[in-house]
Amino acid sequence: MKKLLTRFREFRWTRPFWGGLFMIVGGAIIGWLPLGPITEIVHLGIGGIGGYLCSLLLMAMGLTVWFRSDLRRAAGVVAVLVSLVSFPVSNLGGFVVGMMLGIAGGCMAFGWRPADIETPAPRTLEGSTK
Repeated sequence: MKKLLTRFREFRWTRPFWGGLFMIVGGAIIGWLPLGPITEIVHLGIGGIGGYLCSLLLMAMGLTVWFRSDLRRAAGVVAVLVSLVSFPVSNLGGFVVGMMLGIAGGCMAFGWRPADIETPAPRTLEGSTK
């Protein structure tokens, strides 16, 4: 059990875990609220299906951030854009809660960086005097 907790801690600290979790939960909320019989959703057309597409794409970006942390910036930008698109498409973006979780998760994923990367020293122009 202790080894499992150690592995989970390592997994959590080597990638933008919380950003991905916020994206997945936001996508689940956006997809859960318009839940209804499939015949009614198909009858609604793009308005009914659009909510599910936003939900699936947002959850896919959350999983991308978890398992491909090198794509975190692109996934973060896509997550923010999909969350904003979900506002008019799907019940005000999951009654604003799902949209805000998606935006927060996308921002966290975009801003995250691995701990072992050191910031480079500022470069100066050669021959410049201070």
